[in-house]
Amino acid sequence: MIRFEEFEASGLAVAAMTEQRDGDCCLPGAGTARAVCCARLGISHEALVCGKQVHGRDIAIVDERERGRGALSWDSALPATDGLITATPGIPLAVFVADCVPVFLFAPAARVAGLVHAGRQGTREDIVGRAVHLMQQRLGVCPQEIRALLGPSAGPGRYEVSEPMAAEWHQAGFPVQGRRLDLWEANRRHLVAAGVPEVHILVSGICTIEDGRFFSYRRGDSAARNMAVLMV
Repeated sequence: MIRFEEFEASGLAVAAMTEQRDGDCCLPGAGTARAVCCARLGISHEALVCGKQVHGRDIAIVDERERGRGALSWDSALPATDGLITATPGIPLAVFVADCVPVFLFAPAARVAGLVHAGRQGTREDIVGRAVHLMQQRLGVCPQEIRALLGPSAGPGRYEVSEPMAAEWHQAGFPVQGRRLDLWEANRRHLVAAGVPEVHILVSGICTIEDGRFFSYRRGDSAARNMAVLMV
């Protein structure tokens, strides 16, 4: 498991992501890898808030009423949700990835945090920009205050798609090199366009396809997932 200590230093209780050696954290319940990892982070696995990720752009603002949604059973997870935002301390947010980009967001003064699952489709639909706008419109956050971290995910040197899809992305103005998409740069640009200062954006630079420490769908881990966790 890796702790993003530089990001946590801005005032977060937890900003972390599990590794392959920690086990598949997609499975809920007591005794699972998820529960063990949460215990190591000082978090109750029963308190996690999770969404049923559908590679979309919908984001939920959560508080005490959502505590535990998706923690013990996927049936209780927030439906069709790929992003989570909270202003409530002690509410651990979780997304599950195996090449998609986990985007951590935090506004230190406002004490508002967000965690986004930005896959190819979510990136195309600017889910991170939508998260920033929701933090601003619904919770009074100034975008210039927001810190962002793009966690381990498919890197631009290895994320290859079909020629038609690459051409489509290129025509839409997204960063493409040959048949390879750059989700890191695409999300970075969205964050800047939403008002987040470039100096506040960290990119881990760790490619899950290339780095054997993490589960990777494209490398053959079809079901297992890494868990990204964020808590104020």
